[in-house]
Amino acid sequence: MKREGTVSKVTLKNKKGAAYEYWQCRYYDNTGKQKRKLFPPTQEGQREAKRFQASMSKQKSDGELVSTTQTVASWLDEYVTTYKGAGNLRPRSLQRLIQTFSLIEAGPLASVPLDKLNGAAVQKFYNQLAAGGWKDREGKEHKKLSSSTIGKVHKLLVAAYKRAKQLNMIGRNPMDAVDGVKVTYKKMSVFTAEEIGRIFQALKDIETNKYNCTQRYDYTLLFLMLLETGCRVSELLALRWEDVDLKKREIFIHTSKARDGQSFSDPKTSAGRRSIPIISNDLLAKLKAYRNRDGITRMAGYLFETQNAGAICYNRVHLMWKHVCSLAAIEGKTIHCFRHTFATQLLEKGIPTAEVSRILGHADSAITYRMYVHSIPNYNQTIIKQLKGKSLAGDTSKKTRQQRKQGKQQGKQNSEMRQPQAL
Repeated sequence: MKREGTVSKVTLKNKKGAAYEYWQCRYYDNTGKQKRKLFPPTQEGQREAKRFQASMSKQKSDGELVSTTQTVASWLDEYVTTYKGAGNLRPRSLQRLIQTFSLIEAGPLASVPLDKLNGAAVQKFYNQLAAGGWKDREGKEHKKLSSSTIGKVHKLLVAAYKRAKQLNMIGRNPMDAVDGVKVTYKKMSVFTAEEIGRIFQALKDIETNKYNCTQRYDYTLLFLMLLETGCRVSELLALRWEDVDLKKREIFIHTSKARDGQSFSDPKTSAGRRSIPIISNDLLAKLKAYRNRDGITRMAGYLFETQNAGAICYNRVHLMWKHVCSLAAIEGKTIHCFRHTFATQLLEKGIPTAEVSRILGHADSAITYRMYVHSIPNYNQTIIKQLKGKSLAGDTSKKTRQQRKQGKQQGKQNSEMRQPQAL
């Protein structure tokens, strides 16, 4: 509704030419179409017209008098493009959001009018995503999705409908009736010591292969840094020599590289800007040697750069990882497992969760705890060793013996007092 209605008296003629007076209330709907409602030409009719005018004004202010031709899919498409695109999100984050939107676009909610969606339909869709086996409008069958992915669908619907309500496109928000998705975090997959040995042996075999004449990058160093710093691949590819302090044994992380091209972005949160310790003496020695290779000391530029002085792309690293997996017989584990292994080893060695969270760049240490605490082996035994079998309430057994001794003495005194005195 564009503006409040107006009440006035009007004279209208019927088909026979007879004139009749009415009270009318004129108003405009959301599409800009002018409408009117007629009332009897009496004082009561005038009061009724004014009550109708007040009702329209209230519906307008409450957001109930709305009209939209948008469907769920068309509005989500506009929402993602207008409010999340155009530099509002990092390229990788925008790509994930578009992937999430594609699930909704292919599902049964897509063609539902934006203002006709209800909570029951949304919950039914979530159940379909969790169960799998549902077919989209093109007949493609979809596998079941994780609670994390369904949670992203929920977050997108909540955000889009919240904005639609703010823009007065809908009168009610159906997402208010939908419960949030409880995300179940699975145990992080880590490398065993044997697998790590096989991985670096495979890298050595690749580097020493006589047919390997075109390899420009030190992939052994790259994968060693993934294992011993906990960096993400995108952060490591964006790393420059200016960010590496070999004297302080620190690496400063402040940017990450997109998977395609030479585009870079800042961390999603302030916690992503961090200094990482170079823990291993072996890694420190390899970094020093790599910096001074070919008799040239490199003070600037990317650690792993192309012939054109750009950062190498993620696809090169991913292809190398696939090659290593085939040689080392590594199955079902991604390159991200280097990060999981690093975090688990730190926690296993007693490094505080808050410090591990800082090194990983997590915004909240609760995230670190939730993701990795169940991956720590023999943690109960560690607690037992640290407390050395001590009771948190103290040694209650000694107190009990003391109490028994005092009880016996008191009983003996009471017995003597009860004995009859000699005459």
